[in-house]
Amino acid sequence: MTRDCGPADMRPNFSTAMLRLFLRARCRMAAQPGRRSFQADSRRERDRLRRLAGVTAVQMDLAWMGRLESAEPRVRLWAVLGHHPGDHGVVLTHGGQALG
Repeated sequence: MTRDCGPADMRPNFSTAMLRLFLRARCRMAAQPGRRSFQADSRRERDRLRRLAGVTAVQMDLAWMGRLESAEPRVRLWAVLGHHPGDHGVVLTHGGQALG
């Protein structure tokens, strides 16, 4: 038996683990194919995202590891990635999210 997937089942996931995946994917995409400096390209994009979001190096390191619990820097990083939680009616809380 199949279950209907309504709008309530299609809420975006703004978890710390998902933020980690999105950050790493963005940095991987920024690396130039065929270049030896993959790590340098990835690091440069990571630093660029950090500066655009206005978060500290420690906060970025925590987000990179999937352990950033504070709501404000997570919102800033999601916004820089082009997915602002507020646009989806989601309010980030310390370590989680709630419907706004």
